[in-house]
Amino acid sequence: MAPLPTSRERILESARNAFVERGLVSASIGDVSASAGASVGSIYHHFEGKEGLAAEVYTEALADFQRAFADAVTSATAAEDGVRAGVKTVLRWCLRDEPEAAQFLLTASDAARGPAEDRVRELNREFFARVVGWWKPHVKQGAVRELDLDLIAAIWLGPSLEYCRMRLTGRTRVAHRRAERALADAAWNALRNEGER
Repeated sequence: MAPLPTSRERILESARNAFVERGLVSASIGDVSASAGASVGSIYHHFEGKEGLAAEVYTEALADFQRAFADAVTSATAAEDGVRAGVKTVLRWCLRDEPEAAQFLLTASDAARGPAEDRVRELNREFFARVVGWWKPHVKQGAVRELDLDLIAAIWLGPSLEYCRMRLTGRTRVAHRRAERALADAAWNALRNEGER
């Protein structure tokens, strides 16, 4: 039996839901308080207001996404398996496991991440160190291309995140399985070394 969520966890879940449903600007501390069954005072105690709450929702979602992606990729031995696992994990996390968190990450990032810029930088540093640590040996083996980190992220994550954004906002009906196959093929074809073609 799973433990009951703490007051802090209830507040974060209620805030995430309110931000997704009403938007970051329109959702109020009162909305979060009512939904979480927590006093406004306890919200300010834990998060120092709406900006701090939004920043915490953002960083928790980002950390969970990055952990899931890095765990899936770094557990793969072959480069192709890792690239494909990364795409599969993006789609699974965004569309099945954590759709509310994904929607918040994909729509509220600039407004929410501002107060958490230092924490976001730290999370990104740890995340990219793990992924690059897995990537570099595959470059040396000739399996994948040597590219700037920003290009790797854009090619590998960009199309899958855009598909997730379209699915979460109801702008595409392309089936998940079909998209996963096509996006994983595209990522591998774009990232593998020319000699691997």
